[in-house]
Amino acid sequence: MTRVSLFCFALALAGCDTPQQPAVSANILPEPASEGAQVMKKFCSDCHAPPSPATHTAEEWPNVVYRMQERRRMKAYQMMDEHEHALLLDYLIKFAKG
Repeated sequence: MTRVSLFCFALALAGCDTPQQPAVSANILPEPASEGAQVMKKFCSDCHAPPSPATHTAEEWPNVVYRMQERRRMKAYQMMDEHEHALLLDYLIKFAKG
């Protein structure tokens, strides 16, 4: 094996230990027809499968959404407006863990 091959193999293995957020199908989100679920599908799906709202507590979600918005800003993706942001947070908090 070449050094490059070994490096790629090691890199691939390292990714296996990375914790992943539990994701759910966009079709099985709680209240999938709600405005909050629709906002989640629209924005979260740009980068990953929508996570289960039960992935985090109600107290954790505002910070998670803030971090994701900053990543969207860095990638020059469309940002949520204030109304969409409020809908998403209300939805996530309603179905949050614990």
